[in-house]
Amino acid sequence: MKTEIISQEGNKQRIRATIDAQEFQKALNTVVGELSRKANIKGFRKGKVPRNVLEMYFGREGIYTEALEKVLPAAMGEIVEEYDLSLISEPEVDLEGEVEEGKPVTAVFTFEVRPEVILPDLASIVVEKPVVEVTDAMVDEAVEQIRLRHSELKPVENRTSREGDAVSVEYTTQIVEEGKENTASSPQTTTIQLDPESLREELKNALTGKNIGDEESVEITIEAEHPDPSIAGKTLRYNLKVKEILERILPELDEAFVRKTSQDRLTSLEEFRKEVAERIEEQIRRDVQNAMEANALSKLRDAAQVTVPETLIERQVASMKEEEAAQIKKQFNLSMEEYLDKNGIKPETFEQSIRERAERIVRQTLILEALADERSIEVVSQDIEAEIQNLADSLRTDPERIRSLLFKDRERMTDFLHRIRMNKAISQLLSEVTIKEVFPNSAANGTEPSSTASGENS
Repeated sequence: MKTEIISQEGNKQRIRATIDAQEFQKALNTVVGELSRKANIKGFRKGKVPRNVLEMYFGREGIYTEALEKVLPAAMGEIVEEYDLSLISEPEVDLEGEVEEGKPVTAVFTFEVRPEVILPDLASIVVEKPVVEVTDAMVDEAVEQIRLRHSELKPVENRTSREGDAVSVEYTTQIVEEGKENTASSPQTTTIQLDPESLREELKNALTGKNIGDEESVEITIEAEHPDPSIAGKTLRYNLKVKEILERILPELDEAFVRKTSQDRLTSLEEFRKEVAERIEEQIRRDVQNAMEANALSKLRDAAQVTVPETLIERQVASMKEEEAAQIKKQFNLSMEEYLDKNGIKPETFEQSIRERAERIVRQTLILEALADERSIEVVSQDIEAEIQNLADSLRTDPERIRSLLFKDRERMTDFLHRIRMNKAISQLLSEVTIKEVFPNSAANGTEPSSTASGENS
């Protein structure tokens, strides 16, 4: 078979293939033999039907078509291998000229391939790395949070509610609409923590300084982005009645508390604070790492040159729509159209938003794949086993169960391997960019930020 590139525009290549007459004849003979053995034609035994009779029943064009269905896929496979093409969609095939027995078959294949990605000099990308030290104040705050988790709530009757208490309330709600009196909901009971960090200001003010039996009404405007479309963007009136005031009693911070919370692993406050500090340090490390990865990826997306194919964007949009529709159905029992209508979201606004996100995802994937290819990043057995163990740990299950699920599902396994490779590409990216250490109080204490050359950061 002879091949030649006719044209190459963007990520589309047109390649002409000329299939030898002998190859086409071989396919024709195979088709005729198969039809002869399968055809049930009166007066002829199976396998003994002459070709001219077969052509009367199936038509010469029909026989040619079946022969082409044998040679064209084989030709396409040879072209993909010869030109090392990475396809992103099914190729289009157009025949040139008439198909005749005893003559070569000429076809033009149009391939849509993965686009070229031009990566920047990764060392030119500067990523900030906050340098945060664990302070005594951080440890004190974390210790207090642990005490809060082990605290008890005890009823009080001789005072009003105050910050830090929990208040048991009976309440009803109703939507406030001008010129319309909506029916209040049935009474419900809940316990509300008077915590200024997590409680809305309106509710905190309404429930602070109250005695048991006091009643209060408060109106709250719900955010338009609220996930429940029935109340999103609307004003709710809460009719509250204080049923009980509960005071939070913190446990003493002593060795008994340390032993209890550590299940006897630790015996002293010094050991306890040291472990808390180590946990904070690990959390800071993870947060900094995640922030650096996000920053590096954002800058790489902006700096790399690639034209994202419409085919991949549309495929990603379809996948995201399907996933979001399933989530909305599960959470609110609404169709996507009903959800958008209830939330006042125009379909075109939703389309634009999801398309922008899809384009960003596809762009990043193409760039990371190009980086992985350029740096010859491969997934080895150790990577697979490590990721299986990580999954098993996070799901608190047996690694063998994860392994069994993966190896039974080819598509799931492919996605799993791709995710590992992309994560390795991100690690490679961070090893090559320039890391600039930033000290939060550098301006105040005169400390100058430092830069770490690419490949030397830790």
